[in-house]
Amino acid sequence: MLDRINQLRDRLSPAEMAVADWLLAHPDRLGDLRLATLAENAGVSEPTVVRFCRSVGATGFRDMRLRLAGYLATRGEVLHAEVAAEDATTTVADKVIGASIRELRRVQQAVDGDRLDQAADALAQASRIAFVGVGASASVALDAQNKFFRLGLACAAFCDEPSIRQAAAVSAADTAFVAISKTGESSAVVSAVGDAVRAGAATIALTSPGSRLAQAAQTPLLIDVDEDTALYTPMSSRLAQLAMLDVLQICTAIRAGSAALDYLDASKAALTRAKG
Repeated sequence: MLDRINQLRDRLSPAEMAVADWLLAHPDRLGDLRLATLAENAGVSEPTVVRFCRSVGATGFRDMRLRLAGYLATRGEVLHAEVAAEDATTTVADKVIGASIRELRRVQQAVDGDRLDQAADALAQASRIAFVGVGASASVALDAQNKFFRLGLACAAFCDEPSIRQAAAVSAADTAFVAISKTGESSAVVSAVGDAVRAGAATIALTSPGSRLAQAAQTPLLIDVDEDTALYTPMSSRLAQLAMLDVLQICTAIRAGSAALDYLDASKAALTRAKG
């Protein structure tokens, strides 16, 4: 949560920025923080603090305080489990896999069933699906294409800025436009989602709460993973994205009915014949 506040700081109003600066400077005082105390310390009004909470993706002050407490608890656990050069191979495996399991559990607990329903309905009804992602999310978009085409759905992955912008430009009311981004701050992806919305497409995003992409898409599926991708290649966030797409594929197959299952069986049979 503190990482997100730091990331969004420059997009806040001057008064909200004062709240962000105080929180970032006093992480040790978050446990028993009260709304009035935070407003006084930051030199702003209580309504400003509430607006700040919503600007960074929380529903209100209580939600932000709980998420900050959870973030700090997880952060301490991750730092404690940080891989050291002298660690044995099995220890490295325990730490890396354990961190991913913890983050997947966090994502599982935060699943929004209504938004999943909306996304699966849009995918099942679409005549064509565009999966878009850049950088580390590009491989996730390609995996999504591989998952969904086996249901007999017309879909493609677009993984560079020119292709993503063109995919948005040719979207229509029968298109489902699925944007994947850990940070949700890629200007190309956010802009493309806006173009797809204006073209009448159903837009879905797998991204971080409070991000520009989450605000731009009609159905944001929020994946809140504590991972510093500025230093490390995304691991837990990529696994969370892949897991969410697995859920979406199954939900979409259920809605598409027996035809989707027939396509899935046919694709598996084709692989079996190829091996034989």
